[in-house]
Amino acid sequence: MENNERYSRSAQREHIVQALYQVFLFEENQDPVDATAVIVKEYHVQGFEEVPAFSRVVYTLALDHLSEIEALVQSKLKNWLFSRLDNVCKAIFAEAVAEGNYADLAPKGVIINSAVQLSKSYLKEGDYKFVNAVLDKVLLSDAEKAKREEGKDGRDGK
Repeated sequence: MENNERYSRSAQREHIVQALYQVFLFEENQDPVDATAVIVKEYHVQGFEEVPAFSRVVYTLALDHLSEIEALVQSKLKNWLFSRLDNVCKAIFAEAVAEGNYADLAPKGVIINSAVQLSKSYLKEGDYKFVNAVLDKVLLSDAEKAKREEGKDGRDGK
């Protein structure tokens, strides 16, 4: 059975969040980190190519666009800094925004619901409301994604 069939999307999201959390811990402790090795270890496989495709894409996009994701989330935080958030919370935001705004692999509502479920499992009671509210502001709607694609394709009449 191929790796993509062994893991549901929600299970893959959880693995991505766990791997991102580990990367953030390494960085917080100023330890060197091989992000590829982290996700490979998370899935208990031999190489990156054995990590399910969905996870490879979203994890890579989260890391590649992390500074943009941090700035986007920060712009919606009131009286708080992204850098002060719990590392699990940062990982949940990074996974969700990478999947929703960069990979465009699921509708906004599905991504928010998944992030809320992860928040309920890993964050303090009630923090899921915070995650829900912030993601609702930062994730692009389907209409916004379509408009962005029109501009990329030059179909916007300009």
